[in-house]
Amino acid sequence: MSTIWYEGNRLSDAEGQAFSRRSHLYGDGLFETMRVHRGKICFWESHYFRLMASMRILRMEIPEAWSPDELEAELISCLPSGSWDCRLRLSVWRSGGLGYAPSTNGVEHAIYVQEIESLGYPHPPKTLKVDVFQEHKKAPGLLSSLKSSQSALYILAAQFAVEQSLDDVILLGLDNRILETSRGNLFVLKGIELTTAPLSAGALRGVIREQVLRLAPGLGLEVKEEALSPFALLDADEIWMSNAIDGISTVTNYRKSIYSALHAGRMQNALRASALF
Repeated sequence: MSTIWYEGNRLSDAEGQAFSRRSHLYGDGLFETMRVHRGKICFWESHYFRLMASMRILRMEIPEAWSPDELEAELISCLPSGSWDCRLRLSVWRSGGLGYAPSTNGVEHAIYVQEIESLGYPHPPKTLKVDVFQEHKKAPGLLSSLKSSQSALYILAAQFAVEQSLDDVILLGLDNRILETSRGNLFVLKGIELTTAPLSAGALRGVIREQVLRLAPGLGLEVKEEALSPFALLDADEIWMSNAIDGISTVTNYRKSIYSALHAGRMQNALRASALF
C-alpha cells in the first residue's frame, strides 16, 4: 500500500490516482495533437497510423476497440457542439505504477479539447522570428522521432524563445546540424530544392512533414532529406516550420537575414485542399 502527499496534505486514493500514473512518474506515454475543422480531424489517417506505429515502438498494447473508425468516432464525440475549429490532443500512457519495469503494457488515455480562433484551415502562414537553440542538443534514434510525453528539450527551447523575444527556436542534433524547431518540423528552400532533416537524424515524424514531402513535387519543388548546417539558413530563399495546428508557418527573420514566403503560401493552399477535400 502506498500513500501520496501533495503540498503537505495526504491525498485519498482517488485524489492520488493522477500522481500515480506512469505518464506523470516517468513520462511513459505519447500524444497526438490534431487540428479539427468543421467537425473533421484533418489528416486523420496519418495521425492514426503514426499513433499505432509509436505505440508499437514503445511496446504498448493497442486496445481492440481502436480501429480507425471507432477511435475517430470517440474523438469526434468529445467535441463541443457547434465548434468550428479545435485543437484535439489524445494522450496515451502505460498503465501501472512505480518501477521502471512496467507491470503491464495496457494503456489508459485522455482526450483534451480546446477551441481555437481561426480564419479557416489552415489560416494564412504565420510569420516567425527565430534563432538557434544551442544549450541542449537532440540525439538521433528511433525514439527521437516520437511525440513522447518526455518533452524537456522542447520545454527548455520554448522557454528560451520567450526569454529572447523570439517566436520559435531551431533545435540542433549532436552533430550541430539543424533538425526542427520547438514547435514542428523545419524546411529550408533554396531555388526549387526543399530540404528537411531525415528521421534517422532525430527529426520528429511530423504528420504535416509527411504531407509536405508528398505535395512538394506537385508544386515543382525537389525534395531532399538531409540535416543541414546552420550556415545553410543564411543562404536560404525561404524557411518553413510545419505542425498539425498551423500547417505552414514561414520564418521572416533569422538574425540579419530576411526571407520571402511565396512558396510557403502555395504549400499552405495545397495543404488546405488536401485536408478538406
